[in-house]
Amino acid sequence: MSEDDQTVKFAKLRCAPEPSFWAKFAELKIDKFKLDENIKIPLWGSYNLEETGHDQPLFLDYTSFNDDLETTTHKSSISCRGYMINTNTLESYKSIDMKNFLKTNSEDLLNSMKDGTAVDDPSKLMIFLLLCFSDLKKYKFYYWAAHPAPFDLPEMLYAEPHVTLLTKFPQSLLDNFKDGLRNLSTDSKGFFSVIIEDSNILKVKKLSDAIALASKKDEKITENIYYAFYDPCSSAAPGWPLRNLLSLLFIQCPYLNYQKGVKFISVRGFSGKDSVIFTIKTKDPVEQCASKILDGNLVGWETNVRGKMGPNIADLSESMNPSKLFDRAVSLNLKLMKWRLVPDLDLDCISNLRCLLLGAGTLGCSVSRILLGWGVQNITFVDNSVVSLSNTVRQSLYTYEDAMNRLPKVEAAKNALLRINPNLKVEGVNLQIPMPGHVVGASLLEPTKQAIAKLEELYTRHDVVFLLLDSREARWLPTVMCASYGLVAINAALGFDSYTVQRHGTRHEATSGERNESPGVGVKAPAGKDLGCYFCNDVTQPGNSQADRTLDQQCTVSRPGLSNVAGGLAVELMIALMQHEDRAEARPLLGEAARAYNSSPDPESLGLLGGVPHTIRGSLSTYETMLTVTHRFASCTACSAPVLAEYKARKGDFVLDACNQPNYLEKLSGLNELFRPDLDELCCALDSDDED
Repeated sequence: MSEDDQTVKFAKLRCAPEPSFWAKFAELKIDKFKLDENIKIPLWGSYNLEETGHDQPLFLDYTSFNDDLETTTHKSSISCRGYMINTNTLESYKSIDMKNFLKTNSEDLLNSMKDGTAVDDPSKLMIFLLLCFSDLKKYKFYYWAAHPAPFDLPEMLYAEPHVTLLTKFPQSLLDNFKDGLRNLSTDSKGFFSVIIEDSNILKVKKLSDAIALASKKDEKITENIYYAFYDPCSSAAPGWPLRNLLSLLFIQCPYLNYQKGVKFISVRGFSGKDSVIFTIKTKDPVEQCASKILDGNLVGWETNVRGKMGPNIADLSESMNPSKLFDRAVSLNLKLMKWRLVPDLDLDCISNLRCLLLGAGTLGCSVSRILLGWGVQNITFVDNSVVSLSNTVRQSLYTYEDAMNRLPKVEAAKNALLRINPNLKVEGVNLQIPMPGHVVGASLLEPTKQAIAKLEELYTRHDVVFLLLDSREARWLPTVMCASYGLVAINAALGFDSYTVQRHGTRHEATSGERNESPGVGVKAPAGKDLGCYFCNDVTQPGNSQADRTLDQQCTVSRPGLSNVAGGLAVELMIALMQHEDRAEARPLLGEAARAYNSSPDPESLGLLGGVPHTIRGSLSTYETMLTVTHRFASCTACSAPVLAEYKARKGDFVLDACNQPNYLEKLSGLNELFRPDLDELCCALDSDDED
């Protein structure tokens, strides 16, 4: 063996702070330490004695800040004292002199070696330091760990080849070793002694016992003493703790025969089978060693994850940022659906939906809350009302304070959703939607055109539109625009004890002069392009439904639970549609009567979440639900080809004509032709529900 191979080198240590350690420190920093800088915060760390065969990191978790050592230590652990020094700024952190920092904060270690307290309490030899800067806004923690040890040690060599404890001693003595190690006190497990007495009896003793025996300078006794230390390292070289044990012995036991060799046990687990015996000697006399150790520099900084001298960064933004924790929490139930119930559920499709809610009243509040439950992240409210005292008990997003402050509903709704989920993208647009039959005077021409332009801009950046408005005519322009822009439209309307929820059919590009024919009534489950819109049942153009009405007719008077029923069905209908392979073109699920007429259910109507109806009509008076189908109407005042072509050609001017000219839409759509005497046998289904 060459002299280089005989030279004793020490394997470095490393620490492993758990996320809970940084979470606890962040809490203490905010509530207790605040701006206190460069204070020594006491810590506890531990190594696991049960684990063998690989390097053991110094384990730190939330219990590391406990005051009582016994609360953090188990019989299978080696405890270590430590200190954290935290700076308030990254600049302060970077400006610290690392050599001086190690010397200044290791005085306890050197003093315990000098005055001998480390002989009686050898846990003082396993001190560690943690220099930190915590960026609590970004949840990043810069830390550099050190395990201080004297630098100025004499050159040391192996006096004999090292062997395992299992090779040196029979199993019976190893059993004594294991039992003795378990029975040591908490502060003695890191450094102790093994003494072989007469009749080959192995006894595990305190470190102070071995030093007291060695002080008698009896060579026969000295040969049977082994100085043991817990070694977290699994390499061929002894671990870093031996450096401090040697330093203590050089200071407190100068009489040992270092030039011949002193025996050390590198303890690597309770069993002893992986433990190694190192016999170490000094190349030169050690008479001046004590003073050099006490007055010299210290070493022990860890290398970072890249193997270089420098700090590590614990980036816990994903695990500690409350907003990201919240995101994971709210999506838990949705993700559990994918475990067994609906493995193919496309949650990304849902979360990425951009939903435009026209109306922030009773239905708007219900729909928005259920959208949140499905994980929708992007919601825009459009309304022009303010919160009134009568709203707060039925419209779930609003409070008494909102009403007293006369907040616009869109602002109050936005604030409410952000209080529920601060990560949402919520917008509130205070806007009056132009309505046929509501005359637009000269002074309102420009504001009305601006409102139309704003609606068009909103339509270009949304995927789904919910029509939740408080009158039939308020739904007309949104219906025209949905058909024109090809957006999914979901309608919900309330009566006193009845409701209607409907998805609009799709419409293809319409040109001026084109007049599509209605599909045959014999088609029971038409594709999306042949399904009607909210106005396809009408045989007159929408007008001012608020004129000449009493208060109970102007307000939505409905049973309080109805809005939640209709709002829930509206959202579930939209979600089912988005999870269907045909999306908006999906054929409708038929009601029982239609299914019986059709002899068997159409499998094409079923999607990932089941059927996707066209219209759902329900009544609380009879607790019945009916699934109906309305076919596209070629003379519809909202979605027929002539109406869409005129809207695309004239935009705002077209809308103003619809508002100001009586029977304009009837003539444009061709609806007026249906009033000819030869059409008296036409059967029309009238929808007489009141709306929310």
